[in-house]
Amino acid sequence: MVIRATMEVILREGKRLNTDVVIQVEKLGKAEWQTTYTAKRDGEISEYWRVSHGVGQRNRYEKKSGLAKRAEIYYSLARSSFFIADLGTDFLHWPNQVALKTQRRKSRLCYVLESRNPKPAKGEYHRVVSWVDKKTGGILLADIYTEEPKPVKRFAVKGLTKKNGQWQVDEMEMRDTKTGARSRLHFHLK
Repeated sequence: MVIRATMEVILREGKRLNTDVVIQVEKLGKAEWQTTYTAKRDGEISEYWRVSHGVGQRNRYEKKSGLAKRAEIYYSLARSSFFIADLGTDFLHWPNQVALKTQRRKSRLCYVLESRNPKPAKGEYHRVVSWVDKKTGGILLADIYTEEPKPVKRFAVKGLTKKNGQWQVDEMEMRDTKTGARSRLHFHLK
């Protein structure tokens, strides 16, 4: 499956940066798949990432040049507030997961899940609190923390469309709470 998208970055001063993103999802086995992210600026490929997923396994991250170092997955994708670790939902593979409560968000009943990184390195997330839709299992919102007590980033699904009985994400947003920058990934779904 190939999904075309646009990454829109809105800086604090109102300047907008747009980058085309192509997302390709391929099934590899019964419980394995990979997602490839290709960012194109001015028609040229500026970034390439491949995330290999497997049930019960940590994600494997590759760049154009080969296997990514752990710290590299916490770099900006397409000059945005999204890291490739965010799109790979890396925090769901941490061993410390606690369901705190259920709560209604965006008119949906959600599990509030706290994910804690057992050994965060410098620049990595320490914990993520996410609101997971009870019915679909999709993440609707997430607050992302480093060592600071307040979230450094906030994730939110901004648009949903029901198509053939299935919910699809039209747009998702990541807000950098320090800089005020907003990054929106708009999916061009047919």
